Amino acid sequence: MRSSEQDIHRWVQRLAEDPAHADNPLLAEFRSLADRHVKLLRQLTKIAKISDRLQGETKAMAQQQRQFVLMISHEFRTPLAIIDSASQMMEMEPQLPAPVVPRLRKIRNAVGRMLHLIDRCLADDRLGRSGEATVFDLPALLTGLVADALAGGPIHRIEATGCDHPLPVTGDRELLSVVFSNLVENAVKYAPNGGVIRLALSREGEYAVVRVSDEGIGINAADAERVFDKFYRASNAAGTTGAGLGLYLARRIVEAHGGSIELDSVPDRGSTFAVRLPASNRCDGASDGRARP
Repeated sequence: MRSSEQDIHRWVQRLAEDPAHADNPLLAEFRSLADRHVKLLRQLTKIAKISDRLQGETKAMAQQQRQFVLMISHEFRTPLAIIDSASQMMEMEPQLPAPVVPRLRKIRNAVGRMLHLIDRCLADDRLGRSGEATVFDLPALLTGLVADALAGGPIHRIEATGCDHPLPVTGDRELLSVVFSNLVENAVKYAPNGGVIRLALSREGEYAVVRVSDEGIGINAADAERVFDKFYRASNAAGTTGAGLGLYLARRIVEAHGGSIELDSVPDRGSTFAVRLPASNRCDGASDGRARP
């Protein structure tokens, strides 16, 4: 930038020393414009330095935040694992009084919700960093999530269709697991009176499409426009647990994989979330559901 200032001064000086411009009335205006240009260059230099400093501070703060989230997640996971383990041991007790069983189930469900919240916070941080994509079998992932949901003893019937044939996709298996576990969990949570939860997988052109439907309270049109915003909760969600992160993360994760997520909902009749992900042409080794490099 200093070199540019010197070039401008030399250029104006040459004009002033040229006899042909000695009586040119525009010379004074040229001098004024040159001075103003030099001042602008100096301001831009200051702005660039401030911007560089802010970027450095932002990166440092982001790194500190990541370390804090990892530390907090570890500190929470340890006692939660102890609580869950103790609850499982108590469930195995042969002389356990019958009224205690549902209470233990509530404890384990609460532990599961806390672990889900931790996973979502970690997923939000993880999205800011690139990871290696792997090919895995989407039906195997979905089948496992349905089994986990049924193991919690819900009052709902969960019907999964289209999961009996391999359908590989490329992406981060753990992050996509967060997407679908959140959608199934929401379907259970926002259909408090039970009913059927339908999970349908199909291939449509170049995309694998997963639709998760419930018969719950639904979402009105005004809320549907913002339901994927961070920390936003629908107006009829009062009384149910949640932090407004699940659908926000779901959209970010799906879009990071080149896909999309859409909502179709009717208040008091239920909601359907449709997730579209690019299907993979690779099918070698993906049918068992394990990630492949």
